[in-house]
This record gives sequence, C-alpha cells and structure tokens, in this order.
Amino acid sequence: MRADELSSRAREIHFSSLVFDTHADTPQRFFFDQFDLGHRDAEGCVDIPRLREGGVGAIFFALWVPVEIKGAAATQRARDLLAATLKQIEIHRGDLALCTRSQEVRTARAENKIAVMLGVEGGHAIDNDLAILREFHAAGVQYMTLTHNAATEWADSSNDTPRHNGLTDFGKQVIGEMNRLGMLVDISHVSDPTFFDVL
Repeated sequence: MRADELSSRAREIHFSSLVFDTHADTPQRFFFDQFDLGHRDAEGCVDIPRLREGGVGAIFFALWVPVEIKGAAATQRARDLLAATLKQIEIHRGDLALCTRSQEVRTARAENKIAVMLGVEGGHAIDNDLAILREFHAAGVQYMTLTHNAATEWADSSNDTPRHNGLTDFGKQVIGEMNRLGMLVDISHVSDPTFFDVL
C-alpha cells in the first residue's frame, strides 16, 4: 500500500471511530481564565472547534488539585473546577454532553455531541472523607487519580518518599467505595506498593 493510500485509510478509520482524549487539564482554564470552550483558542490545545476537526468524540476532563493545597481547601478547589466544567457543558449543551455511563457516550455520539467525562486528579481532594468521594460521584465524577506528585494521608505516590508502604486501611476503604460506586480507580502517579495494594 502506498503512503498516500495508507494515510487515507488511517484517516478513514480515525474519523469513523469513537476517539477518546483520556486526560485534559482544561478545567483549570475554565476556572481561572473564564475560558470559553466554544471558541478556537490561540493559546491552549482543547476547544470545541478543534475537538470536532480532530475527530475527538469523547474527552475526560481532569479536576486537578495541586498537592500543596490540602484539607478543605483541596476539596473546595475540586468543587470549583467541577462547577466551572459543568457550566461549560451547560453553555455548550448543543455540542457537549456529560456522560457517566457507556450508553450515554453512545447516545452523545448518535446526537453528534462530544461526550464529557470527569475525574478528580489527586485523592487528597476528598479530604479523607468517603462522603466527599460520594458527593463528587453523584455530581458526575467517574474516576479518581489516587495520588499526584505527593503521598496522600492514605496512599503513596511514585514521586514522593514512601509514608505507608502502599495503601493504609482507609486507602483500602477508598478503593472499596470506588468499586461499589463503579468509579474508575486511576493509578497514575502511585507507587508500586500502592499499585499492588489496589490490585
């Protein structure tokens, strides 16, 4: 097959497939810059026009909380990012659909909308409280990254000095609750012992 034929075939496969962007940090811009996802942007990489041109049919927005922010402030930052993201989905409801189940993603595709899924990046955002985990899930959050670049009070990070040798007992409760809720357990950034404890 010639290069131009291969490129044409690859393009055909790409644009006939449901393509997922599995991690975008754009909620930071929604909250801090009042960025509107509907307009082509000269600075960032993600906006509705380029998602459509790129054939991206689904995207995971990460509600990332820096590890320096702790306790109730970390929870509030995640709530602020969530609210800013939900506002964008509402403003652009003709283009976007919040999805929490695979069938909703398929429905969004059938309606020519971009499926949006949400995740909390950094388990410290739940402030050691399973009720907060449940609150985020009820609002549409479907995954949580257990750690970022520092250990939480219940899980070790790959980028920090070990504190727990993996998950604490509470950390295991977090995983159990995420499993019960049907949330994806994101092990990006965790230490090897945390990874094996999660398994």
